[in-house]
Amino acid sequence: MDKRIILKTCLTIVVLVSVSATGTITKGTIIYVEDDATGFNDGTSWENAFVYLQDALMMASTGDEIRVAQGIYKPDQFVLSKRANLGRMETFQLINSVSLKGGYAGLGEPDPDVRDIELYETILTGDLNGDDAQLVELLDLLYEHTRGENSYHVVTGINIDDTTVLDGFNITAGNANDPESADPNSNGAGLYNFQSSPTVINCIFTGNSARWSGAGMYNISSSPVVINCTFNKNSSGTSSGGHGGGIYNNPGSNPILTNCKFSNNWAGQGGGIHAMYSAPIAISCKFINNSANFGGGMQFKDSIEPMFFGCTFSGNSAHIGAAARFIQSSPILTNCLFTGNSADNNGGAIAFTNMSTPTLANCTFASNIAPQGCALSCDHVLYGPSNVYINNCILWNDGDQIWNNDNSTITITFSNVQGLTIDRSGMPKGCTNRKPSFSREGYWDENGLWIDGDYHLKSQAGRWNPDSESWVIDDITSPCIDTGDPNSPIGQEYLPNGGIINMGAYGGTSEASKSYVGE
Repeated sequence: MDKRIILKTCLTIVVLVSVSATGTITKGTIIYVEDDATGFNDGTSWENAFVYLQDALMMASTGDEIRVAQGIYKPDQFVLSKRANLGRMETFQLINSVSLKGGYAGLGEPDPDVRDIELYETILTGDLNGDDAQLVELLDLLYEHTRGENSYHVVTGINIDDTTVLDGFNITAGNANDPESADPNSNGAGLYNFQSSPTVINCIFTGNSARWSGAGMYNISSSPVVINCTFNKNSSGTSSGGHGGGIYNNPGSNPILTNCKFSNNWAGQGGGIHAMYSAPIAISCKFINNSANFGGGMQFKDSIEPMFFGCTFSGNSAHIGAAARFIQSSPILTNCLFTGNSADNNGGAIAFTNMSTPTLANCTFASNIAPQGCALSCDHVLYGPSNVYINNCILWNDGDQIWNNDNSTITITFSNVQGLTIDRSGMPKGCTNRKPSFSREGYWDENGLWIDGDYHLKSQAGRWNPDSESWVIDDITSPCIDTGDPNSPIGQEYLPNGGIINMGAYGGTSEASKSYVGE
């Protein structure tokens, strides 16, 4: 069976699994937490809510749901436990099959049961003294003296499964700065998962720092389901090292990420995500303005078939592999968009290294920049060349799109590549080098910041406008419409579609530009 069909089948199953994982677990007791409650503080109602989240966690058992009102909660605050306060070692320990939900209005509001995670922000913070200085630069996070007492891990999951739910929290100010790189306290400042697969929904991970790996989330033999979460301004490592500013996946960790955003994260390697021997699946995720020495958006090493479907990579930067770097890995990227990424060496969008075997289908690369390989680069470094398969893709704008420094095998079919030349055998199968006619190309402003565009293809029969959320008519039709691989399924393309898939990131989707049949 065609590998692309297998991929789409797998992704359908993944979406169903992700939805089922968010369903209601076996109902137990509802436990209330409200930092302003003045009643009996036994968790039985909003008036009698626990003041401290730790107390609620100490009382919860299988099937319970903990509802947390807006406010700020610290892991070193509790009154029920007789044990000593562990200071920086204190963490909110998730409990198996217990649902933890923030964003409730709580006392002082007309209806305390109203839930709005944006309006009623519920913050889990590692800033135990409440004295953190305002964030200036990401590299300052580890060394800022006001963060010296912060919790190593704000939240921890140990040996829990996907019936454990963490939903609707802002998780911030964790500081895993232990000097020993192998120590757990140097990894996973926001959420540290050990042999765990919690369901994490609608959470924001921001301002967390780790000396080594996974400032936002660290997964060790863990495969959480992560839905609608944001990883913003997290920092892993020092100027010379560190992995996964947003998420780090160690061997055996295969998370499923849906509708997540990684923005403005930093790490030595893998600004948004770093993974080793890991095969996560990312669906409709965004990687925006992340940075690293290697793999600004993400870096994968020795990973078999990590999958990325409908993801966007924009404005990321790195020395090598601005959006992504794959080392001896075999990623599958489908309907992904790469724009305005920049590398100061090679791989303006993606760098493939050491016998990687990627498959790229219906991806668009536009306005990425690098001295070598504005869109893609191949460099063996140690072990040997890669084998790259590109189908139904668009690679366009600003310089040579592909840099092949190691005699890698690069097979391009039914794609539009700027600067692609005809050799003795002619143009590669189904390929063209004509201007694709994007709706609106992005640009760098006077401050060097990337301003993104709209990379739907122009069409006289109808182009989807994401701003107005409507179909609009253009005066020209892109040559990339109806010119993809005739053996690829047209998927969700609306009529008139010509019966052949479009090239580029929207080909085969419900946002594919329509076919124009001239008079």
